Amino acid sequence: MIKFAKPTVNKKALNKIRDIFRSGTFVHGPFTNDFENKLSSFFNLTKNNILTTASCTAALHLYYLSINLKKGDEVIMSAQTHVATAHAVEICGAKPVFVDCEIETGNIDINKIKNKINKNTKCICVTHFLGKPTDMIKINKIAKMFNLRVIEDTALSIGSKIKNKFSGTFGDAGAFSFHPVKIITTGEGGALIVKNEKKFKLIKSLKSFGYDVAEPGKRKIPGNYNINHLGLNYRLSEIEAAIGIEELNEIKKKISVRKKNYIQLFNNIKNCRNFKILNTQSDKRFTSSYYALTIILNSKSKKNRNNIILRLKKNKVQTSIYYPHPVSLLNYYKKKYKYNAKEFTNSMRIAYNSISFPVGPHINSKDINYMSNTIKNLVG
Repeated sequence: MIKFAKPTVNKKALNKIRDIFRSGTFVHGPFTNDFENKLSSFFNLTKNNILTTASCTAALHLYYLSINLKKGDEVIMSAQTHVATAHAVEICGAKPVFVDCEIETGNIDINKIKNKINKNTKCICVTHFLGKPTDMIKINKIAKMFNLRVIEDTALSIGSKIKNKFSGTFGDAGAFSFHPVKIITTGEGGALIVKNEKKFKLIKSLKSFGYDVAEPGKRKIPGNYNINHLGLNYRLSEIEAAIGIEELNEIKKKISVRKKNYIQLFNNIKNCRNFKILNTQSDKRFTSSYYALTIILNSKSKKNRNNIILRLKKNKVQTSIYYPHPVSLLNYYKKKYKYNAKEFTNSMRIAYNSISFPVGPHINSKDINYMSNTIKNLVG
């Protein structure tokens, strides 16, 4: 079976994990600090304003808590994203407001954002879809015009760039995912870039129960602390951080392999007639991190798409869907907000008629050729 994702973690991480077992320090330790420092260096941050978190969802939630997002507030986002992007808003009592995506890239349709802005709008959340970033220069201009905050959901696109600057570093904050299917992994985990120093310090406390001194080693009297905020347990463990360090050391190599695999698969199937390939490649302005290669079937039948996925699986090719429904049309959001499906025609087209194929470092040229032939035979 050619799996959609299979983490290829450097075995050097095992040595670090052994050190953690010997030390007995499983949280708030040196590996977490080292990972955060290395992330800061990777993103070319002028100061170390990045925090590791339990997940990308946690990162998003923490940022919204730091800006006091509450009932009556609204956050604009793409309908074509993971449900976590919306849940992080909803759990604060605020309302996610969905915008359709571009059919060419799957990224939010920037031209439709202004129509959704009103007096309740507090923030724009931008999902960089499948490796190719959204035009953050345009997004930031809109945000500045209406005095809105911007957070980037960069779960699928770590390492991608806009004009040689990393996605996730344009907005007021940038959230990242290290889930096992992502470009680099810590098992589970995430990170958050926060530009405002006051909010950075607040989030550092919030992710650890609201402690006045979040790191036990920095407390003057061991075990003595106070609680300044209503916080949560959203920390990354030392074991996860140790894995992350080795993953980050190889991120450029991993993205390079992804690009190579993507281009080979693209060239092998680009002349097929029954689908088009979603535009997630690099171009003059945008550098992709090549998360996956996604096709959109000419057939608009969801049943047909699902049958093809099952036939691919039977032929030992595992695929994925990004994502199975526009978030606005998931049962919870559809029932609560009664969104009109006609607003999200592009998101529906991608959600119901697309198939994503693996291009990660776990597959080789032979696998790509097998996938290509299988796609040609089953889809054509």
